[in-house]
Amino acid sequence: MKALRHEAPEFNIAADRDEAEDNARAIAGFADVKKHIGKITVLRGLGDGVKAHEALGGETVGNLTALDAKTQINTLEAGQIGLAVKSDHLNPGFIYDSSAATPLPEWAASRPAAHRQLVSPAHERDDVRLSNALTRLVEIDPGLHLTQDELSGHSVLSSQGPQHMRRVTAKLAEDFGIEIDTEVVETAYRETIRTPIEHRHRHRKQSGGAGQFADVVITVAPMPRGAGFQFDEIVKGGAVPRNYIPSVEHGAKDALEQGPEGFPVVDVKVTLSDGKHHNVDSSDYAFRTAGKNAVREALPQAKPVVLQPILNAEIHLPSDFVGDLVPTISSLQGQVLGFEGNPNASGWEIFNATLPAVAEDELHRTLASATRGTGWVKLSFDHYEELRGPIPTRATRETANA
Repeated sequence: MKALRHEAPEFNIAADRDEAEDNARAIAGFADVKKHIGKITVLRGLGDGVKAHEALGGETVGNLTALDAKTQINTLEAGQIGLAVKSDHLNPGFIYDSSAATPLPEWAASRPAAHRQLVSPAHERDDVRLSNALTRLVEIDPGLHLTQDELSGHSVLSSQGPQHMRRVTAKLAEDFGIEIDTEVVETAYRETIRTPIEHRHRHRKQSGGAGQFADVVITVAPMPRGAGFQFDEIVKGGAVPRNYIPSVEHGAKDALEQGPEGFPVVDVKVTLSDGKHHNVDSSDYAFRTAGKNAVREALPQAKPVVLQPILNAEIHLPSDFVGDLVPTISSLQGQVLGFEGNPNASGWEIFNATLPAVAEDELHRTLASATRGTGWVKLSFDHYEELRGPIPTRATRETANA
């Protein structure tokens, strides 16, 4: 405390370090939602300060109070800290002038949210309320990030760690009356094939009345990584009437939703080359079923492989710990790309690597231990590559890392 009193810079010097513009009026450092009050935002006055009910960030500020949220104040002077009550447009992590908001400089911003959990309501009736509550929490807490899991459709909430997630869970229960369930986010494996295969499938069903008939000849072939799905047809002589060809394509897409190992199949081209139809028993449904079964039966013969997602890791850590990180990345089946001094932080390094997404949780644990809680990482998807060996499960990963 003595150092703060005698050695902390004067306000005008601190303001310069904030990189605030001359017309900056306030910086928002924290926000919260109180059950009987609404949104409150902690502001620190800059420059000419802030007056209640005047423009800030392009909208009118509500009431200003002292930190007790009770004592009304008319003006928040430069250097003074107070609360803006029910000013929903003000969010932490921004410097505000009268008409706009500017994000804080990188060194002052929150670390990327890295601890991911699938979040769902404990009671189905709270589904919409949970979605609204999570959106509100992400607005007021820069340490949170909200996305959606493409497989389950559930919300994925990223936080600063298990303790942060526990605090969010408690806040949802106390301030919003919502109980939640959390799960581990499963690794998004994919499948593809190595070799082209031609396959014929005939769908026939007769059980009184109109039957079902469709016969298709398709070829499934691999495509370059990242090409996605492509459908083509080279049918001649009307063997498959043109109005049924889109149904075959839909069936092919249905089959690729789940490959032999249970994961979505990508980077595949399906070509319809021949087939047969019946004037009475053929239908869109019959050809969609035939297309689906033809592709499903062909995939195991086309040398399928599992693809694992590879992440790019930008790790920020003190220079003293760089040497300990190299073997850590290797133990996680990752690849070190290099490191360089951080131009914005003296004595810190930016360490770049790629590693399998399945190792994400272990990276966070190891990094916290190796850097005594100081290091942090920014992760982003890089590419898919073929998985060598068996598919890791949560149990086998935990055993391997024990």
